[in-house]
Amino acid sequence: MTTEGIYAQELGCYIVIERIGGQICRIRLSDQPPAEGHSKAAEQILNHILGRGTADLDLDFSGFTEFQRDIYRTVSAIPRGKTMTYGQVAEFSGHPGAARAVGRAMAVNPYPLVMPCHRVVASDGLGGYGFGLKMKEKILALERARAFDMQLNSD
Repeated sequence: MTTEGIYAQELGCYIVIERIGGQICRIRLSDQPPAEGHSKAAEQILNHILGRGTADLDLDFSGFTEFQRDIYRTVSAIPRGKTMTYGQVAEFSGHPGAARAVGRAMAVNPYPLVMPCHRVVASDGLGGYGFGLKMKEKILALERARAFDMQLNSD
């Protein structure tokens, strides 16, 4: 396995891409720099978070269940600066009543930030996040600010 990435000053950590045989198998946040150095893919992800482009990455979805694919498609469609509850994601993806299962799918999401599980919240608060609730709050605040800036600049 190789690791590459970029330091995301806005997040205070590295965005790390893990690859096996050239294929991206995981995206994560880390305090430690990646072994292989700078990554164009991680740069795309950072620009995507900052509202300066899209992350057009070749991600492998073959190991996911159909349920997970449904959930990840719905989550990927949540606009920046917006959130949905676990229950709303379940309902919109065609699985009403499966809020807990949505939470489990978010917990094993290997491509956070690209499939933005940080945009999925509990009905009574933030819910969980694999990188901690402070990081979830930071990413959501950054996206809301950038979405607001984009709206102001589009007129």
